[in-house]
Order: sequence, then C-alpha cells, then structure tokens
Amino acid sequence: MKPRLLRALQRGGVAASSGADTWHIWRSQDRCGRIIGSLSGAEIDILRLRHDLKPLGDDKDQVLIWTGRLVERDRASLAAPDIGHPGSEPQNRSLLEMLIANCASPALRTRIRYACQVYRQDLEDVSRGTSTTMNWDGLARGRLAKGQGQRSGFESRTGKRAEQCLARVADLMGQGDHEFLLKLVVREASRSSIAKAYATRPALAEQKGMSILRKLLAAYGL
Repeated sequence: MKPRLLRALQRGGVAASSGADTWHIWRSQDRCGRIIGSLSGAEIDILRLRHDLKPLGDDKDQVLIWTGRLVERDRASLAAPDIGHPGSEPQNRSLLEMLIANCASPALRTRIRYACQVYRQDLEDVSRGTSTTMNWDGLARGRLAKGQGQRSGFESRTGKRAEQCLARVADLMGQGDHEFLLKLVVREASRSSIAKAYATRPALAEQKGMSILRKLLAAYGL
C-alpha cells in the first residue's frame, strides 16, 4: 500500500468507492479537492479487516474514514514510509491477508472479510460471558489484547447467540479444520508458519486456507 495515501487517511482523509473495485482517496472529508490517489478493493478490505477503516455516517460503506492508529506528526515520521503498518508490505502479510489480496472477486472478498470480523467478535462476546460449556476465553484472548472491536459491558443474549454460532462453526469444521481456522483468522499466522505446522507446501496451505474460509462462510450462512 502507498504510505502517502495511508498517511492522508490517518490525518483525516477519506476513501470513497469508485464503483469499479477501486477506492479514491481525498485529503479531507468534504472531497472538494482533487483525488490524490487510489487503493484497490483488496487493499481496502485488508484495512477494514484490521479495523483501520469504518463507514462514514450513513453512506453504507461507500465512504470510509480512518479508525486505526494515528501516525506521529513529527518531521521524521512524515518523511518516512509507513513500512511498519500491518498489511503495508506483501511479505509481511498473514496468510489471511494474502488470500484476500489474491481474491479476484470483490463480492467474495467482502463476504470473507465480514465473516472473519463476525467470527472474531463472537469469540470476544463469548469470552466476556460465564459459559461453562465451552472454553472460548483462551481463543479470544489474542483478539482482546489488540483492543479490536471491543464493546462495553456484556449482554447474556448476545453471548448466547455468539456461543451458538461458534458451536456451529466448530461442528462444521471438525477438530483439524477448526484449529487451522484459529491459526488463520484469530492468530493471523503467516503462510510459511502454517505450511510448516502442517508439513505442507505453501501453495497447498493457500488452497487449504481458502477452503476453510468457504466453510466459515457456510457456517454463517454467507
């Protein structure tokens, strides 16, 4: 991703859909100035997966603003590329981000991103409850530590619905595939680490990862 465009978003710019799987970037929310560049739909989906972008008002996902970490405003940081930002360099991407980046279908990418976000949120919701039938707390702890998508308080009805969804996911996956899902979506493991864990080639790890994501979509009816 272009560091210049990320910095513009971090400083109050917006990304607006062009309708052709491309998002134009402006330096301000009024969009009166010129477009300063564009990001692909896949790049936007990766940023949204990481909770760096969210819809602005009631624009129904057509205009997005920055909600991730803010860039330092000193001269050194303004001059330096933001190479440390998650997802900014292909070699630093997790397998999940790699699969999203390589997915040619905008509709499928959106469904995958949404399913992963819902799954993570369900883990977090259940971890706040008092369930004794499942030990989801340990699975969600990594997400909670990052502070992503946290909500104040806990509603038992929300927790019960989340627990039912997670049980459906676990039943559909089976033990082996469910462990792969956790590495892929919750732990955000790299392609090489997953391939090593399962003693398989990286290309086969990609194929397995997409198969697991399709099962996740099925579990959530997407």
